Amino acid sequence: MDNVTKYIISVFIGSIVGFIGGFQGIAGGVYISMILLAFGVAKSQRIAAGTTLLAILWPISLGAVYEYWKTGDIEVASALIIAFFYTVFAWLGAKANKKIKEEYIVLSLASLMFLTSMFFFNKYYETAYGKMKL
Repeated sequence: MDNVTKYIISVFIGSIVGFIGGFQGIAGGVYISMILLAFGVAKSQRIAAGTTLLAILWPISLGAVYEYWKTGDIEVASALIIAFFYTVFAWLGAKANKKIKEEYIVLSLASLMFLTSMFFFNKYYETAYGKMKL
């Protein structure tokens, strides 16, 4: 893939994932990694992970945070505690990534996304229809 195509895809990724991240309240890293791999911009999960982390390092929803801040929808102390520990453990996770086979990392992503999906489907069901009875 040539650089111009990579850059055009990168504009697409930044635009779409930025909107989704602000709308859903997520950093969008999962989406960025997935699209980088799906379109062949990144040749491996490790490259997708590194590219994603650099992409979201500074702008991690700064505009969206401001909008939530204006309406008082941020728990500042919790956010700062999470940010501190996220920083430490993201570094440890990146170190661990080098020591684990890529197939297991991809499996862990798939499993986490499945569980996350199930959580939000349940949340939707509870909101729309009341408590789920298992």
